[in-house]
Amino acid sequence: MTLFRPERDELQLLRLCRELNEAGHRWEIRLGQVVVSPPMGRKSADIVDRLCDVLYPLKPANGWRLYQCWGVHIPPLPDLRLPDLMVAPDVVEQYDDMRIRGHSALLVVEVCSPGGTRVVDWREKPLDYARAGVPLFMIVDPVAAPRTVTLMSGPLPDLEPFDTRQPYQEVVIAEEGEALELPEPFGIKIETGALFG
Repeated sequence: MTLFRPERDELQLLRLCRELNEAGHRWEIRLGQVVVSPPMGRKSADIVDRLCDVLYPLKPANGWRLYQCWGVHIPPLPDLRLPDLMVAPDVVEQYDDMRIRGHSALLVVEVCSPGGTRVVDWREKPLDYARAGVPLFMIVDPVAAPRTVTLMSGPLPDLEPFDTRQPYQEVVIAEEGEALELPEPFGIKIETGALFG
């Protein structure tokens, strides 16, 4: 019989992840398993850059940071999601040096790519980020027809890893060309057409 030793297993996971990071790979931890994903493509990178342009004026006035390479801890396992963009205050509650606790983030953004990662963005990540307590989760989907920007808010507080309920209390979908209101502490409208270029 093999004994499960969470502390040792977590240290082994983190060691592997650091090695992958040093080798230039993009990775996440899902249900205790390391998942290596392809790097972001040019179109997705451009969308993230345009969204950063929209959010940047809020950054200095509020003491916020925009991260594209820092993870979110997904409890209760040592899981980690690496969002395409995360907005967080300067002072956050860290889980460790590679990730913050989700409730410390202000906004987490994923940009869909064609194929399997799009399915993960829509099926797994809303539940994971809600379980972590991320207050605002945005999915930018340039693959959909029409292209959309979806904002989820109000994570349910009692979610389990395989919960089948809608993980966020409110879901707002804006099609390309429509304005999407980003609530406080942002208090701005995003012109979705500008994100897609």
